[in-house]
Amino acid sequence: MKLTFVGGKVITPFRCIEPATIVIEGKKIFELGKSEDVDIPSNAKVIDASGMIITPGFVDLLCHGGEGKGFADEDDPTALDTISRFHFKHGTTTLLAGLYSKPFNLLIKDMRRIAHYIENNNDTNIFGIHMEGPYINPKLKGAMNEEYLWKPELESWLSLRDAARGFIKIMTIAPELPGAIEIMRYAAQDRIVLSIGHSEATYEEIEVAIDNGASHITHIFNAMRPLHHRDAGVLAASFLRDELKIELIADGIHVHPVIMKLIYKLKGTRGIILITDAIRAAGMPDGEYEFADQKVYVKNKKAYLEDGTLAGSTLTMEEAVRVMHEKVGVPLTDAVRMASLNGTKVLGIQRQKGILAAGMDADIVVMDEQFNVLVTLKEGKVKHSEISDLETD
Repeated sequence: MKLTFVGGKVITPFRCIEPATIVIEGKKIFELGKSEDVDIPSNAKVIDASGMIITPGFVDLLCHGGEGKGFADEDDPTALDTISRFHFKHGTTTLLAGLYSKPFNLLIKDMRRIAHYIENNNDTNIFGIHMEGPYINPKLKGAMNEEYLWKPELESWLSLRDAARGFIKIMTIAPELPGAIEIMRYAAQDRIVLSIGHSEATYEEIEVAIDNGASHITHIFNAMRPLHHRDAGVLAASFLRDELKIELIADGIHVHPVIMKLIYKLKGTRGIILITDAIRAAGMPDGEYEFADQKVYVKNKKAYLEDGTLAGSTLTMEEAVRVMHEKVGVPLTDAVRMASLNGTKVLGIQRQKGILAAGMDADIVVMDEQFNVLVTLKEGKVKHSEISDLETD
């Protein structure tokens, strides 16, 4: 049977096709085009997608949890399944498990646990690990627990790498710390994306970091010094160096929409990757939660520590797309690209995912015009559905 969506607005994301028909066979997109040009297979299950938006599956490169669970919940066997389902519900078909700094033995256990889960769950959207620390600058720790930060030492890095069994995809690191560049050099050999974050590096130190593998910036403007006209640092390098792609938490809280518009003007569509930085409070009511053994308070979608420091977010990817399009004024094609294709390029999977076209993986999101997710497909399997005659696999 071929699953077919008819009459929707397809965002490829390079262009918009409307009305469009998309035919899915097995794990792949079999045919896509204007509805008038596509013959619907006789054995197809047809879904009327009129008035709906169809995009590639979203790719979230930094996510700490959701629906009351966190990736660092070492004693909760339900945590990873719950987080995976929650983010499928919001259109994310590929995500990285964000792990924050912990004592050595606990972080090693987290690495092993998540690697084991990915290896044994073919249908999950959890693709790998984003190691946010432990080699970050205490002066710009953000919501990280300062007691758990590590000094950069090659031996400890090799232990983390081995425990993760190839599933560390991104590492956030402060390159100015003594010993950090050596770790970066070794991590680069394993094709791990090196992201500058929680850092007070100077422009000159960032140039050295780029030469030693840095290609990414963790949640732009957050956990970094403000832009100063006599002290160029991470922000100046982020905007000037084309080698550096930036992560943006597009919730309108972490970065003002006007500043997001400035970022878009400076970095363009190719240079921005939308992320959530979601914590366990995503999808949950206002109240008190926990992050890195610290109390976190959530009110009106804003998550913060007792001292007012922002502590991750409650954002989901479809909401990030909506904010970029409606509040920042970014064309829908560009907003979708920032939430899908750009992330696949960071992970090196852009030949399979991130674009809607024949032969690509059927990682697909169907939304209504208010950006509510109606259907999420992962390699052709229905992982979430609000449509009554389309059941979840």
